[in-house]
Amino acid sequence: MSTGFSPHNMLECKGSQELQRFADKKIRPASGSQSAACVAEISALLQLIQGCFPVPASRVIQGGSYVKRTDTQGCSEIDIVLLSDVFASVNHCKKQLREGLETLRENLKRTSHGNSLHSHSFEIMAYYDVLGPTPSTDLKLHLYRKLYLCNDSDEAQLCALALLPYQVDFVKASVVRVKELSRLMIHWFKTSFANTTKENKFRRLPSSYTVELLTIYFWERAEKPLFFSLVQGMRAVLKLLVRYAEIDVVWHRHYHPKFPIFVKVNQKHTRPFILDPVNPTVNVCDTCNAWDEVAHVARLSLLKPLFRGVRAEPPWLFTNDW
Repeated sequence: MSTGFSPHNMLECKGSQELQRFADKKIRPASGSQSAACVAEISALLQLIQGCFPVPASRVIQGGSYVKRTDTQGCSEIDIVLLSDVFASVNHCKKQLREGLETLRENLKRTSHGNSLHSHSFEIMAYYDVLGPTPSTDLKLHLYRKLYLCNDSDEAQLCALALLPYQVDFVKASVVRVKELSRLMIHWFKTSFANTTKENKFRRLPSSYTVELLTIYFWERAEKPLFFSLVQGMRAVLKLLVRYAEIDVVWHRHYHPKFPIFVKVNQKHTRPFILDPVNPTVNVCDTCNAWDEVAHVARLSLLKPLFRGVRAEPPWLFTNDW
């Protein structure tokens, strides 16, 4: 295990003000004309994607860091889910999905877009509209049961696409400062670890969504302050990453604590455990297979100048126990 720290890493900042200047200059998405250019570019690409899709789409769902407003200055992640009634029959839709997405890929290759000095990473998926735009509670519970009983991981992932709007809403509901902390932690994951090599090519670090949920959890545990020190917030998250086996996070906004599927999943869960707040069948920490490396880099990060001499302040005093 090794780190990827550079001399210009944000962990070399000395104090909150210097970190804020770094975040404003290097991490926060651009505003003004560059932001307007991004909006126009993404809108054009969305129209192009829908126009190139070989079957009519009944609805389009958007997700990713750009939609959740946790994107960074250099790059936005945008998830596009194209929903079509053509895929309603699961038995033969996989072949149609492959053919449809391949046609879309070839069409997009023949186009040229990009003038905002900002890269956009698109992930395009397609399926049928399992829930519809305004699903009843019973329909969502039925989907949870289907996901829990599904033995086909590919089909389960496709069905779970219907929950993307609720994931987006969950993250967007947090205050601006939490999104700033999420950006910093996502940037930390991108800049503090050793590059991919032949030896670690199968390493998977936590997803951006996992990082967003972890920062929201800390904000809630700190009693949801509107304003707080980013240094204190980063320190809190890093201290828990060192003790990742203690991560055990569950929300009950979309499913009841006595909901049978939640009870079954919760009884057999392993740590670290962050249950997707909109899907009681998924531990988002399972996307990572390198938690020991995460803890190692977090431990070394806490020794950097940014945290030197820093002690917990209200409302982060609960981190003194770690």
